[in-house]
Amino acid sequence: MAAESFAGWSPSAIEGLLPTARLGRYERGEMVKREDDGAPEVLLVLSGHMLASRLYPDDSRVPVFIFNPGNVASIQARLDNEKHAIYAYEAHDSTSVLHLSAQLVVERLDATPFLWKAMAKVVVKQHRSIASTLLNFQSGNTRQRLAATISRLARIYGVDDDTRNLRLRLSQDDLAAMLQVTRRSINGEMRALEAQGLVRSEYNAVTVLDLQALRSLHGDA
Repeated sequence: MAAESFAGWSPSAIEGLLPTARLGRYERGEMVKREDDGAPEVLLVLSGHMLASRLYPDDSRVPVFIFNPGNVASIQARLDNEKHAIYAYEAHDSTSVLHLSAQLVVERLDATPFLWKAMAKVVVKQHRSIASTLLNFQSGNTRQRLAATISRLARIYGVDDDTRNLRLRLSQDDLAAMLQVTRRSINGEMRALEAQGLVRSEYNAVTVLDLQALRSLHGDA
């Protein structure tokens, strides 16, 4: 459990979460957790990738984020008593997730306030990306929105402006769902970005070749 969110936790503090924890293994498309179903949980991705989607009252959903191994999800559900936003989490590929009691996690954080710092940094970073994704649905053309989505995910997963290459496990179907456009539209825009030397499209993946140029394309340099 060497996730960034749990940096600084003592072995005894972590062990205190384990009696009520459960390990789930999921294949692509299987539901891991809906925040409107059951007790709040904190989800720690151990392997594979997990897709988060914003849920709406009509049960429609918008994919907004992909969690990598070591990422923590859904702690905000325990803190948002008014349910301003509800998310569903599903396996993006073969995925292992540790389900932790959100109540126990928050109680431990409250008992040792300095532990909140690492957790808060991760949660704020994730939700800034989610907010940007939802905002991008309303601004820019498809190419600009696509560039913004890819560059944002690249930054979240450890690429700075001086690092040129990063492979993201992200299919064109995933990007089409995130941007709410057709796969054909994404395919055309990806070809345009490839022609500019910004990305390389692979099977179920995208390699970022020039992050700074992607950011500039969306006006986020």
